[in-house]
Amino acid sequence: MSADEIKKTPDVEAAAEPEESVDTAAETPVAPESAAAEPEPGEKPAAEKAAAEKPAAKKPAVKKPQKAAVEKPAAKTTAKKAAPKKAAAAADAPASDVPEPRKSARKAAVEAAPEPRRGAPGMATFVDAAGAEVETRQLAEARFAVAADVDTLHLVVRAEQAARRSGTASTKTRGEVSGSTAKLYRQKGTGRARAGSVKSPLRTGGGTTFGPKPRAYTLKVNKKVGRKALAMALSDRAANGRVFVAAGLRLDEPSTHAVEQFLVNLDCAAPVLVVTHDEPVVVKSVRNLPYAEASEVAALSTEQVLRARSLVLTEKAFTALNEA
Repeated sequence: MSADEIKKTPDVEAAAEPEESVDTAAETPVAPESAAAEPEPGEKPAAEKAAAEKPAAKKPAVKKPQKAAVEKPAAKTTAKKAAPKKAAAAADAPASDVPEPRKSARKAAVEAAPEPRRGAPGMATFVDAAGAEVETRQLAEARFAVAADVDTLHLVVRAEQAARRSGTASTKTRGEVSGSTAKLYRQKGTGRARAGSVKSPLRTGGGTTFGPKPRAYTLKVNKKVGRKALAMALSDRAANGRVFVAAGLRLDEPSTHAVEQFLVNLDCAAPVLVVTHDEPVVVKSVRNLPYAEASEVAALSTEQVLRARSLVLTEKAFTALNEA
């Protein structure tokens, strides 16, 4: 078969071509896609893009030497913060564990002391030498049942206290002080403050300005008001059952021990006012007791009655007061 015939026959060409392509494929290396594609002008190559997209390599961390840990001192709790905790602890604690508040010895003794003796209101309680009750008698309403008025009592007590003041305090003015009246130095030119008499109150040894002078401090109180105030004070003691009559007290001579023993057996509230009527022996027996005072019926004052918590009358004094 000639060469022309082979060219004309398509089937023979098709059959012969694959052999050549196989040989050429084996000889010609295949170029990669990245190499085949040419970059456009102004665009970075693919290798540079890939390098830029990769994260930068981290530097190896250098470990620093650790310092020794210093322990911080515990913060002090303030009183305000600690108080709620203490309160909570006290609330949780049983009642037996909670300490009782401390009391002074004087206060504890006062609370532990028994109640002083009282009689019936508006009545006089007669007692014997042993302190036992003998009988009770009604007190006169005109003297022992008068309503109290604080203003009247205050006025009368002030008058009684003022009457005891002597009022003899006295000072000398610059006119009464002895000394020269000559001017100490000239008025001008010395540079010092101007000065006149040496008896000036500004100088040592000079007179006194507005000093006290003898005067009377008495206050005028009507007799009727004074008697009414005394009845008010007696009525207050009678209303509280503080009037006692010493029926069993017999003294031939002054004896402080006998009166003190009687008052101890009576067990009344102190201070005590012992009222007598023409009985100097009883007055002498009472005057040395620190918690008792004696007074005659005629000299009885409103201040004395108000100062005393208990009244102890002799039988003569009771008769004089209750019948007056």
